[in-house]
Amino acid sequence: MNQMPKKFAIDDGSTNVKISWIENGTLKTVVSPNSFRKDWKSAALLRGQAVHNYTIGTTKYTYDATSDKALSTTHIDYQYDDLNLLAVHHALLQTGMTPCDVEVIVTLPITQFYKPDDCQRNEERIEAKRKNLMRDISLNKGELFRIVDVQVMPESLPAALSHLLNSNVNEFTKSLVIDCGGTTLDMGIVVGEFDDVSAIYGNNEIGVAMVTDATRKLLAAADSDSSYLVANELIKRRHDLDFVKSVINDESRIDEILEKIEIKIQELGDQVAYEAKKFAKNPNRVYLVGGGAHLIEGAIREVYATLGDRVVSIENPQSALSREICLYHSDAGAQTIDDPLMAEVGENA
Repeated sequence: MNQMPKKFAIDDGSTNVKISWIENGTLKTVVSPNSFRKDWKSAALLRGQAVHNYTIGTTKYTYDATSDKALSTTHIDYQYDDLNLLAVHHALLQTGMTPCDVEVIVTLPITQFYKPDDCQRNEERIEAKRKNLMRDISLNKGELFRIVDVQVMPESLPAALSHLLNSNVNEFTKSLVIDCGGTTLDMGIVVGEFDDVSAIYGNNEIGVAMVTDATRKLLAAADSDSSYLVANELIKRRHDLDFVKSVINDESRIDEILEKIEIKIQELGDQVAYEAKKFAKNPNRVYLVGGGAHLIEGAIREVYATLGDRVVSIENPQSALSREICLYHSDAGAQTIDDPLMAEVGENA
């Protein structure tokens, strides 16, 4: 009897791919950073460390976590190109499972998934995403998972599903979901327990990349050229002085760099808060998801001050979407949920 393909829920964002699956009743999640460059990497000096050299068509790519030559994924076309195909396959390998036939449920930014004028599915873009992930790709001296089916879901909104179902909302409750990701700011208004999506908003120019790009420039000016992964880790661990010193070579610039990072975080929060208030003046609840949720939380609480604890930053917001999609599509559900693990960094995300 043929074995059923294993199912993975994948929030394939531009900065990180979040992948969730259920194994022996436990929901597991891995966050896989996007850091690819062209050409292959030599394995000659690396003992016991996996080298991931890929080929798509005639183009060679490699995964390189710290290279400042890493290709940019902070653009909307990423959803339909080689880098997205690379990112999804690389994330599958980070699960530690033996490659096999798999079904994947992936995501599209809300303004790509829905038509902004009528909130209906954009079937053309959904199909383009499906076709992109069904293309051929190979791993030098290794085996990849074989994607046999692709389903596509919208980003942002499903991340709040469990909270909506467990929060005693009624059919008139309007919940604003704010997803601040690497490249895009997505927002949607959900009515009731997910009875309807009444409005959507997306901005491809507001995202954590605003802070990441500024951080990379600051590091370069301090003789510390870095990849997007390293810059994002610095933003996340900016209060850990030991880590800060390990990343910034010119220590005389540390205070200046940290101060400017805080200024960029404040700018990001102010922009998101402004756009949110313009989009949804008086929602009944606000849910924050995405990798930038913690960076913007203070600004959102301030602009929706009267809501108090009805402004909710969802636990592990970066991977909330993949977890919720996984649970939604699961036949058996999960008895336990593991904390998400950050690939490369080797710690909880």
